[in-house]
This record gives sequence, C-alpha cells and structure tokens, in this order.
Amino acid sequence: MRMRTALILLLIVAFAVTAVVYVSSGPPGPVHLVPSWSLLPKASFRAMAVTDPFVSWSPDSRSVLLGLQDLSSFSYKIFKWDLDTKKLAYITSGVSPNFVTINEFIYLKRDTSKRALGIFRRDLRTGSEQEIASGLKKNELFPDVTGFAYDPTSKTITICMTEYTRFRTPGPERYDLRGNLVESVSSRQGEDIIDYSYAPDKTKCAILVRERYTRPVRLQIAKGSDSRGREIAQGHINAVAWSPNGDTIAYAQDKIVVALRPSDFKRVVVARFGDPDDQKDKRYVSRLIWSPNSRYLAVFVYVPDDHGDYPLCYVLDMSKCKWES
Repeated sequence: MRMRTALILLLIVAFAVTAVVYVSSGPPGPVHLVPSWSLLPKASFRAMAVTDPFVSWSPDSRSVLLGLQDLSSFSYKIFKWDLDTKKLAYITSGVSPNFVTINEFIYLKRDTSKRALGIFRRDLRTGSEQEIASGLKKNELFPDVTGFAYDPTSKTITICMTEYTRFRTPGPERYDLRGNLVESVSSRQGEDIIDYSYAPDKTKCAILVRERYTRPVRLQIAKGSDSRGREIAQGHINAVAWSPNGDTIAYAQDKIVVALRPSDFKRVVVARFGDPDDQKDKRYVSRLIWSPNSRYLAVFVYVPDDHGDYPLCYVLDMSKCKWES
C-alpha cells in the first residue's frame, strides 16, 4: 500500500514538473504579424562590424541612419533609409551615425587600419561638415574608439570600445560635444543583467537576467534600478526595449519579436524572421530600437554564414499591433 501511494505521489510530481516546463517553454502569445520593411540586401555587409546603436532614428521618426562595413571592399559606409520612399541611399564613408536634428548627424571617421580619426557633424542638405568633440583626442584611448551613442536630452555622447557583441554593451565613458569627460558609464553585468530598458518615467525597468552565463535568459520588470523584479518570460531572449510613450515593451526571443503591454502583461508576436523550430537556421534577433514617436521599431537580425556573417535590418509598423481582448 505504501509503495502504491509513493508511486502515485511520484507520478503527480512528475506531471506537475512537466506541466511547469510546458507552460514556461510554450509560445509567448498569439501571433499577429505587423507590416515590416527590409532595409538591407542579403549578405552584403559585415555583421561583426556593427556598433551600438545599430540605427539612429531622425527626431521626426521618418528616417534612419545606418553605419555598415561592406563585405566585399571592407570599407565603412553610412546610409540613410526613408520611411516615405522605402529606399536606402549612400551618404558618406564613416561609422556610427547619430541624428542630432532632422537634417544633421554626427559620426566617426576611421582610417583603413580602423583607428578613430575624429567625430564630425554633417548637414544632410548641403553635405558640409565640421569636426566636433576635439577634446576627445586628448584621451589615449581615442584611437581605439569604435563608435558612440548620442543622447539628445543631455546632448552627450557615450563612446564604445567594441564592435558587435551578442548583447548590448554600453560605455565606458560619456562626453559633452566639446569632448570633455562628463562621467564614467558602468554596465550592469555585475548584477547578471545583460540588457535593460527604462520606462519613460524611470520608475520601472525591463531587465534581462542571465545568472552565471547560463540559459535561459529571464525577462523581468523591476522597480527603478532594482536588480530583480517580476518575471515575465524566459528563453533565448537577446534584447529588450521600452517604447518612448511607455505603452509597449518589445523583446527579441530567438527569431521572433514579441510586444508586451506592461499595463496588463498581455503579449503578442509581431514579427518572425525564420522558423523558430528550425535548428539549422542560426539567425537571431539581436537589437531593437524604437522610433521617437513609438510608432515604429527597428530590428537587427544577426545571420551566421559560412562566407561571412551578415546583418539584416527591418522596420516594423507597431501602430498596427493588435492586442487580443
């Protein structure tokens, strides 16, 4: 009798564990794919040369700038893609373009050996440009700078010392537009947080937690700058981005993009780049960047290839996102 009872208990526990595993690894929500546009031709640029941010949105959310390295010539090129025309146009040679106004952007010039030469401000209408942040050249690390991110609120730039990494790597220092050091920038990897995105009011933060470099990555919503919070999802999650209007959190899970409504935690799959069940297809969504008006989402897809890994870039029309009642 005791043996029979023990067996029944074991079966109940096994069923419960199986149920938990099934629920946690199940689909992240209903599928309602939104309209999308592809920005780059296949297998044309080098994925490992991409720096953060992988695109820069214009203040009016009508165009993006991209800095790419050509796979054939290995030259660095800056392109502009317009939402109205859906066309990609070459602008100039350089890397890390960042919009500062609707008609102007700043970017980094590098020589053929990849050493940084200077940061320049360029007018899209006239093509004229001038060097800025010259004080940065006094920093002994400047020749090894690979790019930077511009913050329009503080009018500062955060330099980057690496090219592509699996997860977004901020820092290590922030400077004003004259090249004066403002502050050091630290990552949150010491908290096992590999990516994060604050709500517009900074009261909450969407964080990706990966403890001891193990899978799965856990998406959590934390209060303020807390290092842990309410768990929302887990799996092969690579990026998270909270929309500027605060209404939607987007996260990248393997080959799909999921929209999460933080008001009620409802989720919907809005984009899919390949079959999630195809183990031979190693591509994955790696970065997400919202447009300032929260209507569009730029998506970076990393594609491993025997002839050279290459990036794909898409813009999703998130205004067409459908939530199930």
